[in-house]
Amino acid sequence: MGLIGNILRKRRLRKYASRVQTGFVPLSDIRTATFIIDAEDPSREKCLDEINSFCTCNKIKARIFHSDFRKFNRNVQPVTDAATTFTRKDIGIFGLPKMKRMRPVIAEDTDLFVSLSPDCRFTMEFLTKAMKARFKIGRCIFPGEPFDLIIRPDGESRQTETEMQGKESGQGQNERQLEVFREISGLLKKIR
Repeated sequence: MGLIGNILRKRRLRKYASRVQTGFVPLSDIRTATFIIDAEDPSREKCLDEINSFCTCNKIKARIFHSDFRKFNRNVQPVTDAATTFTRKDIGIFGLPKMKRMRPVIAEDTDLFVSLSPDCRFTMEFLTKAMKARFKIGRCIFPGEPFDLIIRPDGESRQTETEMQGKESGQGQNERQLEVFREISGLLKKIR
């Protein structure tokens, strides 16, 4: 990204960054949660079921969104609802997320924000930093360390934005989403 793009990104982050103090929150204090799931992950359905089950058992109201930045064509079709999925169309010039799509998502306060997406694009960084959550858990390492807790499956290395943009679907890099959620849910049960 060039100089102008970086300046615009920093300005956008400064304008929409959450002012909510974050930190570890006990499971008993969590009433609302926002999840971002990778739509390309083969375990997406199982993960969705486990999230719904976990939230129901713990009386948590869940909002679930998907990230799917593949290029759609005849062979590659979306597998999730367009209203709850962040796609390439939600990214504007200089890689900035389109605010018409992002404002409703970041406007609501939430107790827990979990990003299961291994995608490290600026759009995901923006969502993470702008989300008004008291406790943030994720998989990517972003500048400024917006996550309170980062869960990375064994063998998963840091992926840069250019590596993610060049990623082919079907390479098997994202098959660990369910494993990460199980680890997160186990840790959440231990936080008192």
